[in-house]
Amino acid sequence: MDLKDLLCGIGVVIDDALGKDGDPDDLIVRIVERLERDWSLPCYKADRLPPQDQWTNLFRSAGFVLLDWKLWQGGASQLVEHGIAANVRFLRYAIRNFVPVFIFTNESSVDVADALPSDVYRANATESNIVFIHSKAELLSGASKDFASVHEVVSQNASVYTLKTWERLLFEARKSLFSDMYAISSHWPRVFWRAYQLDGVDPSLGLTQLIVDGLCGRIPNNAFSDAALSVQKDSQLDVATKDLRALIEATTSRGTEPDDDIRCGDLFRIRKDKFLLNIRPDCDCVPRGGLVRNDIDLYCIEGKRIRESELAEEYRRGHFRERADQGIVFAVTNGTSIRFRFKELQIRTFGELRKQRVGRLLHPYLTRIQQRYALYLQRQGLPSIPGRAVSANFDDGGEA
Repeated sequence: MDLKDLLCGIGVVIDDALGKDGDPDDLIVRIVERLERDWSLPCYKADRLPPQDQWTNLFRSAGFVLLDWKLWQGGASQLVEHGIAANVRFLRYAIRNFVPVFIFTNESSVDVADALPSDVYRANATESNIVFIHSKAELLSGASKDFASVHEVVSQNASVYTLKTWERLLFEARKSLFSDMYAISSHWPRVFWRAYQLDGVDPSLGLTQLIVDGLCGRIPNNAFSDAALSVQKDSQLDVATKDLRALIEATTSRGTEPDDDIRCGDLFRIRKDKFLLNIRPDCDCVPRGGLVRNDIDLYCIEGKRIRESELAEEYRRGHFRERADQGIVFAVTNGTSIRFRFKELQIRTFGELRKQRVGRLLHPYLTRIQQRYALYLQRQGLPSIPGRAVSANFDDGGEA
């Protein structure tokens, strides 16, 4: 994929050479010229860090940041310390918003790296950084304009590559969805909102799910490049067991939600090893008819933490053995795996449990538990098979 496709969005360029007293021959000026002329990329240009109250809106639209390291004038120690501190605050905010930052500087790259704390930049883990340090001279040499070094670091960083590819795909899907709906009727959100109200479901939740499903249906299956994300051996990933489990947990559940948001999948810790999972549909978890949220009934199945030794015994080729009256979810909260039992359904009000909520189970794990529970309710028992029949030896084609 071309670098200009990866670095989609508005380019934020901050360099003192862009000010009225800046050097028109500075390399950053030529970098901006290439971005605007050759790539047709809009750029936000400033000769100093923008005010902090503008950072939220700025990073909401930014595709990437080009930052000159030395934005301060003079070499007084206080100016240097103040300038470095301001840069670090800006970089931390960019990292929280997962916006890649390229520090292009005339200073020593090593000196810049040494001035950055480990939570901002790790020199020995370049493939894990989203802050990249380059010399301006490396980027542009003479009349040439070589972005190969930038393309290399973006392609090697799996998170940055995935983010930028996803942003591009999501933009195309969003454009397609809203264009298609608008072409039919500009009032389409009101049409569905009204339909959800008449159905007695939460209209905001219904409209959100409609949009998400529409976006997913417009994103191609072959969105990402195997060359960018594949590895030769698992050992090359160098992911510790605890980190691997934490990654899985991030896909199975998410942390505690706002107190007034009740959803199917809400997970409550009753005791150290005991949990309750709300499996009541979202549309029934909305207050109606004067009912307050605390009085809403939750339909909960009980879950119990599985010990590690027991978990290993149940593991078979990537899955866990489960009886018909239970379902297992691996690494749900703080690494804890839970076995949910279907035999007893508890009806508890949200007011009883709200302070004990520890997270929310996500699709497809929640959906699978719902499906297994529904199958359990509709199960058909079979007569037992005599043990002698199982253990008997049969000859091929013969009788016992």
